[in-house]
Amino acid sequence: MLLNIAILVFAAVFCATLAVYYVVQSRLNWQSRATKKRLDGLSGTAAQQTEVVSILRQQEKLSTIPLVDRLLQKFSVGNYLKKLIVQSGTRTNPGTVVLAMGSLGMLAFLVSHYMTNNVLLSAVIAPGPAALPYLYLVYRRSKRLREFEEQLPEALDMIVNALRSGFTFELAIKMVAQELPDPLAYEFAVVFEEQNLGVPLTDALAGLRYRVPSDDLDLLIISLVLHRRTGGNLAEVLEKTAGTIRDRFRLKREVRTKTAHGRFSGFVLIMMPIGMIAILLTLAPDYFLLLLHDKAGQYLLATAIIMQIIGIFVIKKIINIKL
Repeated sequence: MLLNIAILVFAAVFCATLAVYYVVQSRLNWQSRATKKRLDGLSGTAAQQTEVVSILRQQEKLSTIPLVDRLLQKFSVGNYLKKLIVQSGTRTNPGTVVLAMGSLGMLAFLVSHYMTNNVLLSAVIAPGPAALPYLYLVYRRSKRLREFEEQLPEALDMIVNALRSGFTFELAIKMVAQELPDPLAYEFAVVFEEQNLGVPLTDALAGLRYRVPSDDLDLLIISLVLHRRTGGNLAEVLEKTAGTIRDRFRLKREVRTKTAHGRFSGFVLIMMPIGMIAILLTLAPDYFLLLLHDKAGQYLLATAIIMQIIGIFVIKKIINIKL
């Protein structure tokens, strides 16, 4: 009875904390509202302006809670999460991610311990829900990077046409920020604003590389840096760079098509045990609950979960072809 009450209280507090956090984040973001006028005329939407300001005004704190901030500053995981958050385009901080992971892990541990009364099995199950915030950030980063790479050749064509029409490179970047959709327009808007604030182009490009870890973007940055040092026809250089990026993107699509069978097989192998559990719980719940209440069944279930996680990483390693 006490365990049931503890689980309900923990879940209620967790949900209430999330609700309060999102309300405060959306309504009390006074810093972004006070400074977004700086971007008038650069971007068409207020949301995009606010996002650019949030990047230009990055705080060194990894959490608004002093204790959590001090702990994250001592370990490299804090800076890694900060980099992942920036690359995913998510407006949060490492402290929030760590607290969310800990809360979900603790909730999953309590629920599984209540159902199985086995500490070992609960410890095996808990990391799955705990990793959901991290996996979400990884997914957002991958999706954002893919969209950026798809838009990059079009942006280079626009810059080339602007240069041949007599515009400067800085104005060409501003034109890209105004005409193209996010996330590329957002990142180029940051570069343009940093240029206006006096940041050297090489430093602004280094910041762009930090936020967008793309090999295609590396080609563009190398071309721009070499042109700054040696000179030449920038429009022609960027035109050839755009052609190279298109060829790489075409090759990536071909590789993705060739590995579609492997990715689908991995998805089926991952979802099959989950589907079988759902079917057993629906048709014969007593048959599956034996695994939860019997010691041998609990050890078998824990072993299956561990092997499932290992299989996910192995399949991902096989189908992930670096170009």
